[in-house]
Amino acid sequence: MNSGVKQFAGEVKQATGEVAQDVKDQFGQALEQGAQSIAGSQLTPQQIQQKQQEDQKKELERQRQLVYTRKWLKDLEMSQQKARMENKQKEQQRLQGQQREVQEKKMAEIQKTQATKRPGGTTQDAIQRSQAELKVGKGVGG
Repeated sequence: MNSGVKQFAGEVKQATGEVAQDVKDQFGQALEQGAQSIAGSQLTPQQIQQKQQEDQKKELERQRQLVYTRKWLKDLEMSQQKARMENKQKEQQRLQGQQREVQEKKMAEIQKTQATKRPGGTTQDAIQRSQAELKVGKGVGG
């Protein structure tokens, strides 16, 4: 029986040693992973190259977006400037039209007053003068 106990004890000792070694290995791996996460992960050269390529792609996309945005803003500014110029032209045309109307009215007034002052003007002018003289000559109650 002694040999059975010794054999059992040997197996237990061996199993305990293996378990201890496994625990030690697992603990070591956990420590190593913790240290790497604190110090920053150690990337393989292939992973570093892949990360650099991804970073370059992101930078190129960012640059492309900037170019697109700048073009869009420039186009917007040009459109606004064109609209301002068109509005300015329309306003100038409107003001010129108003000035023309005012000048035409003044000319019509001047022609009208000159026609009434002129002896022997048009027949219509003579009739208007006569009516005006009649009204003035009658006086109050006359």
